[in-house]
Amino acid sequence: MTTKKKKADEGVDVSKAFTELEQIAAWFESGKTDIDEGMQKFERATELAKSLKEKLSEAQNRIQEIRGTMGSEE
Repeated sequence: MTTKKKKADEGVDVSKAFTELEQIAAWFESGKTDIDEGMQKFERATELAKSLKEKLSEAQNRIQEIRGTMGSEE
């Protein structure tokens, strides 16, 4: 199950995830009070944020690897 989750995170479309997060934020800012829908949206936002954080971490690690490779050639 971890492998399946990992592969799903790798396929995260950053632009679409941010757009979805913006839509969720707009829903909350609209003042709607449906608690069940709010909980679902909060859970989804948490999943998206986690996936984006992992994607950012992967990008940072890759940048460090590239810098390390460039530094060893000099």
